[in-house]
Amino acid sequence: MRYDHAVFKPLGDLYLGVEFGDELALRLNFRVIALNTALSANPISGVAETIPTNRSLGIVYDPFTISRGRLEARLREIEEQMGEVEEVPSRHVTIPIWYNDPWSDECAKAHGAPNNLKFLAEINKMTVEEVVKTHSGTDWWVSAVGFTPACYQAMPLGSTRALTAPKYQRPRKWTPERILCIAGQLTSFYPVRSPGGYQLLGRTPIDLYDPLQRNPAFNDGPVLPRVGDRHTYVPIEEATYWEIRRQVEAGTYAYQIREEMFRIPPDRR
Repeated sequence: MRYDHAVFKPLGDLYLGVEFGDELALRLNFRVIALNTALSANPISGVAETIPTNRSLGIVYDPFTISRGRLEARLREIEEQMGEVEEVPSRHVTIPIWYNDPWSDECAKAHGAPNNLKFLAEINKMTVEEVVKTHSGTDWWVSAVGFTPACYQAMPLGSTRALTAPKYQRPRKWTPERILCIAGQLTSFYPVRSPGGYQLLGRTPIDLYDPLQRNPAFNDGPVLPRVGDRHTYVPIEEATYWEIRRQVEAGTYAYQIREEMFRIPPDRR
């Protein structure tokens, strides 16, 4: 459900949440991005940081510079000026994936789980090849970034048959870095070795988190994914994986990123 007006919720003494609805929906994420963009273009004195997520914008502010009441009033003015949001800035990012990679299979076995691609094929009544084709056959909209650096959530944009996936009944103790994963209908990512419960899809040879910032793609910071990005996942084989990985480690890989504007599809409004 979309709220008629943004709802403000205090998140402690220094944080304010601005919620636009209570569901995971592209149109709500557009409003989050629009408000975040407006605040970047016209900063409010006292606002230190903004954190866009699926349906809300987190705001970190200094209460000695601006009171919560004044901040809410200013945000309300900006929201009313936004009107209907039909278009937002969006980067198109191409990410190569070795689906059903050996690291994911080893991880599943170590935690007493079946091969995740075969499991997804079974519950979605597909073949493994159809799972890969379905997942890579549409673009994915990044609606939130966080939890660990470069971890994100992305929803499918296309009208192709959607995959669905339950989480592990017991979370894994570890997951290899650079693993792409899915739970429900959301694609996510393990940028570093860490626990988790999403079903494992495959591994990318490129870095989405690089604290060394070895590639020009990381000139603005060590985290590549941004809310509002669109991902295209391209299936690759083992030889291509290692070729790209060598380029990444040498700092010569050419990341495929296009800066664009994106209009919300009519069927998602």
